[in-house]
Amino acid sequence: MSKTSERALILFVLLLAFALRLYGLDAQSLWYDEAVSAQVAAKGMAELTRWTADDIQPPLYYYVIAAWTRAAGDGEWALRFPSAAFGALTVALLWSLARRIFRPYPFARLAAALASLFAAASPLYVYYGQEARMYTQLTFLAALAAYSIWRAAERPRAWAWWATFVVASAAALYTHYFALFWLVALGLIALGPAWRRRALLPLAVSALAIAALYLPWLPAMLNRYRVDASYWQGALKLDEALRHVAIHWTTGATETMLEGDAVRWLPWFAAALLAAAVGLFLVGKHDRSGKPARSSFALLALLVAIVVPVALALLLASRNPKFNPRYLMLASPAYLLLLAGGAAAWWHTSGRPRWIGRALATVIVAIVLVSSAVAVRNWYSDPAFTKAQWREVAATVRERIGPNERVVLVSGHAAPAWDYYAPDMPAARLPDIDILDVNAVLGFPAAEQLGAALEGRDGAWLVTWQDEVVDPLAVAPYLLDRAGSEQPVDRSFWRVGLRHWKLDADASFPTAPSPEQPQTANFDHKLALLGWDAPHGGELTVYWQAINSLPADYQVSLIFEDASGVELARWDGRPAAYNFPTTRWRVGEPVLGRYPVPIEAGASGGRYATIAVYSQDAPEGLDVRDQADNPAGKRVRIGPF
Repeated sequence: MSKTSERALILFVLLLAFALRLYGLDAQSLWYDEAVSAQVAAKGMAELTRWTADDIQPPLYYYVIAAWTRAAGDGEWALRFPSAAFGALTVALLWSLARRIFRPYPFARLAAALASLFAAASPLYVYYGQEARMYTQLTFLAALAAYSIWRAAERPRAWAWWATFVVASAAALYTHYFALFWLVALGLIALGPAWRRRALLPLAVSALAIAALYLPWLPAMLNRYRVDASYWQGALKLDEALRHVAIHWTTGATETMLEGDAVRWLPWFAAALLAAAVGLFLVGKHDRSGKPARSSFALLALLVAIVVPVALALLLASRNPKFNPRYLMLASPAYLLLLAGGAAAWWHTSGRPRWIGRALATVIVAIVLVSSAVAVRNWYSDPAFTKAQWREVAATVRERIGPNERVVLVSGHAAPAWDYYAPDMPAARLPDIDILDVNAVLGFPAAEQLGAALEGRDGAWLVTWQDEVVDPLAVAPYLLDRAGSEQPVDRSFWRVGLRHWKLDADASFPTAPSPEQPQTANFDHKLALLGWDAPHGGELTVYWQAINSLPADYQVSLIFEDASGVELARWDGRPAAYNFPTTRWRVGEPVLGRYPVPIEAGASGGRYATIAVYSQDAPEGLDVRDQADNPAGKRVRIGPF
């Protein structure tokens, strides 16, 4: 490839990258995370810094957005443009990084062109290039740190490159906490057999400089890992986490491709990655002069850059299960470079027959670009990939809300998204929290807050987002049903719910359950049955209470019967809600569960049900205790309905 054609190609690729990222940049509503970016960027620098110290992301991205929006405005297009710009800069940087990594090989220029093309078309990069979040900035800084340490390690006295590495690394750490894992990988590469002696001292000095620059923020980082409650405690599912990283890097799933479709691409990508690695190891054995080249070092460096960050992130998640594959986007350039280098190596193979190498190169490129085209098309045109439609919900409520009605927001921490589009319609927040806390689950005590917010009001518009986390029992709709009547809403929205109630003149909100049919039962001093409501809308509502702490994930078996006790249908599941296992119940706090009434049970004259409580450790079921605390069977019969 000549220099002229190379320059023309990189110009085309950069224009393509910008075009893909700027197309429809403001077509979709901001979703919650982006609205948080807008809200935090609008704060003063001191308040911004304090807020991010209490958040799960450090402040540098917000500083950048704050400076940019003060000059360009805070509209959707302006908020997202820095992400598009960092994304396009990453494309250019990967071209330079590929030229540096593959410099000993005759296929270096082709590898650089392919790496930049893969990055330009990557659905992962296109998606986050259109989101007002820090992930393209993080990826750019990670690539810049890699490029600068590669240049510096080749010439250890090149202190300008070591200084660039220090600044880029510290900036990456101030952009996202997971940047540490990428820096560990870069340090291991710099200590590889090719550079160990000459890079050891400047690398040590650089590490100390990075630590000194980050030291002021270290207490905030450690505190967030200690107190963060924006996730459920649980065990890491390693196979699921690895699958999500793989589909994220390859097809941008689940943001731009459905998981099932993305999984079907994985064998093709696995074959392409294996072929690329073989190409680098076997084909790229000689440098431009025909002498043996360090083919294994480039391959080893890229493998380390892929494996080490992923392994460290998953190791952390195994102890502290806060994990999302987008956090590892910073390591994805190594994956693209490996594919590009392997394809270029096969194309330039000097072996015979040469067409085999070129065929393999073509297949690798085709897999990457065809899957990218499908995923990017999904993102632009398939409604299934629409972001949460806060803009459309706010416009609908503004058009229809009555003069004496109020908006109720569940979850309360979604206020940044609502306030961005509806600052003129303040919402009552349930629960009243700024950052997601999975322990702040709505229960009957929320009735007091809801009653105060709606006192004297004629109606309520309930806007829901992440309600399956903070309101898994659907307490807010339950309370509103008892204070008025729900009205039809003839519109639905992607990923945001909207419901409307007209309130009674004497509306009240019960702070404790009042079952239509009080019926008590003691399940072995663990769970108490409080009563039930007759089936309505195809659901049976049952009220429970934890008598003592519940370390087990108890399940309910609900058997529908006719009057003679013949079983008609059965339902098994958690007694409250799937997202609210008994391990999360508070002792003494009442909860409610809604169970489907099978159609066949009603159609066959089913008028009763029996309830049993069991767990994995006690599959035979808990004993029902009578008033004398003696076992009285395993089941309680409720009904007739």
